[in-house]
Amino acid sequence: MEKQKDTTIFNCHTHTFTIDHVPNLFGKKLLPLLYQVITMRLVKWYYLNLTKRNKSYIKFIHRTNKVKYFFLAILKFTYVGYWVYTLILFFLKWAFKIATNTLAISNLFSSQSKAAYKRYITLGRYATYSKQGQSKVFDLLEKTYDQNTKFVVLPMDMDYMEAGKPILNYMLQIEELLKVTKNNKNNLLPFVFLDPRRIAATCNLKGVNCYENYVKRNLSKRVFHGIKMYPALGYYPFDKNLIEAYKFAQEHQVPIITHCIEGTVFYRGKKKKEWNKHPILKFTKDKNQGPIPIPLPQKKNYDFTTNFTHPLNYYCLLNKELLSEYLGEETDLSKLKICLAHFGGTKEWKRYSEDNWKNYNNNISHLSRADYLNRKIKNTLNHGSSRTIWWNASWLSIIYDLMIQYEGVYADISFILFNQELFPLLKFILQDEKVSHKILFGTDYYVVAQKNTEKALFQNLRSYIGEDLFYKIANENPKSFLSTSFKKY
Repeated sequence: MEKQKDTTIFNCHTHTFTIDHVPNLFGKKLLPLLYQVITMRLVKWYYLNLTKRNKSYIKFIHRTNKVKYFFLAILKFTYVGYWVYTLILFFLKWAFKIATNTLAISNLFSSQSKAAYKRYITLGRYATYSKQGQSKVFDLLEKTYDQNTKFVVLPMDMDYMEAGKPILNYMLQIEELLKVTKNNKNNLLPFVFLDPRRIAATCNLKGVNCYENYVKRNLSKRVFHGIKMYPALGYYPFDKNLIEAYKFAQEHQVPIITHCIEGTVFYRGKKKKEWNKHPILKFTKDKNQGPIPIPLPQKKNYDFTTNFTHPLNYYCLLNKELLSEYLGEETDLSKLKICLAHFGGTKEWKRYSEDNWKNYNNNISHLSRADYLNRKIKNTLNHGSSRTIWWNASWLSIIYDLMIQYEGVYADISFILFNQELFPLLKFILQDEKVSHKILFGTDYYVVAQKNTEKALFQNLRSYIGEDLFYKIANENPKSFLSTSFKKY
């Protein structure tokens, strides 16, 4: 008798945290002077009170519309008055449009500020569900998919990003997420967040009050199904406070999903002096002086926090020699199972496609793994200058080489799948046997809602790449990625 095909779908990258879990001064470094006024509490108040999801506001709008239409009905008795009113209204709209286009008000704001504005809107839409919390957010996600769908839910620990305090801190967010999980045991797979500063702050505490112990214990008990990381919040992924947790994860093949894209969620504090150069990567500027650290001169937060997110940092983590030299003792984490989320981002995919000159941005091919590794041309990981790769190579190129070089490196297509211009290159990569088994389906719900609806993202991708490739990234590959020594899928 033929075995029935497993049609379970895994969305490997979703979120249910709400506006209450976002630091109050989220706009810091994005909205100069305004960030102390346009706070997350203000955004929440606005959406709860001055949008159509508020019943009192709807009644108020109905009443004002009645007055408006009553006024217009009176004017219709005197056609001259009605046309004067219509012409004045038309002129005012026209004048406003001309003024805004002439002044180009939108140009006064940076691309980062515009992105932050979209993030505010996205968070604000879910602010009206603050009473139901993560339960309602997950319910909306679940209804978008078939019943045989499982969701990896990734919490966010933003307590250390120097942007003020959220209404509900990270530990309360986790507590709530686990309550939602109890009611959705069959399809909600919660991860736990790993931040080296929380580990350092609690290392002297006993039992589960020590955060590292809390993480290990609950991973062992399958309360959590993996680890979430977000280096852009102000740390390198090879931070020394993370090493013991990594060793545990490697031993038990615990999956790690880490942020690897530019974005509006990043460290808001001042840049530290030691961040002006890379802790591990070096290059030779003068043959007589020997190798020196790569300089990292960026001043603005948005710019320098990408240094934490850069995919070459994972080469430093996975390369035994580089990591051992940095730690001062032999350490091999080359077998870590780690997913570089967002595959580098839309900007880096375009960077790859538009560069037709540099060989390290022309490395994606359908060569066999053996032939690819034996080629004597300079790609990303075997290029002579780490500084050249750091500044010039597309993140897509670097991640691609990491996936080929290291058995446990995966990537997901969350957020970037909104851009259908990337679909042809994505399909080409999915047909590459070197990496096709390590690409995961994920959407970045609900953050990606600023670009498109969840069902449109899901359906557009599935129809383009076809059922076979879709089930590979949404069923076969996730089962391999999510399996640990504690549970097999």
